[in-house]
Amino acid sequence: MTDATFREDLINRLFRVPTAVSAGVLIGAIVLGLVVGGPIGAVLLGLAVVVLFGMLVLLWPDIPPVERMMRLAIALVVVAVAVVRIAPAA
Repeated sequence: MTDATFREDLINRLFRVPTAVSAGVLIGAIVLGLVVGGPIGAVLLGLAVVVLFGMLVLLWPDIPPVERMMRLAIALVVVAVAVVRIAPAA
C-alpha cells in the first residue's frame, strides 16, 4: 500500500474512469431527472448534484479559479432546477 492520502486515492480512482463514461452517466441522470419529473426525477437530480459537488470538493485545490466558479455555477443550476421540479405547482 502506498502513502497516498484518502483524497489522492479518490482522485486516482476518479481519473481511472473514462471521461466519456462519467460525463455520460452524469448528463444522463440530469436529463432523465428532468424528463421523468416528480420524486423520481428529483432523486436523480439530487444524485447528480451530490456527484457534482463531490467532484468539486475533491478537485478544488487542483483546478483554476475560473473552472471552480464554472463547476459551482453548474451545480447550483442543477440544484435550482431540482427544487423547481419537486415544488408542487400552485
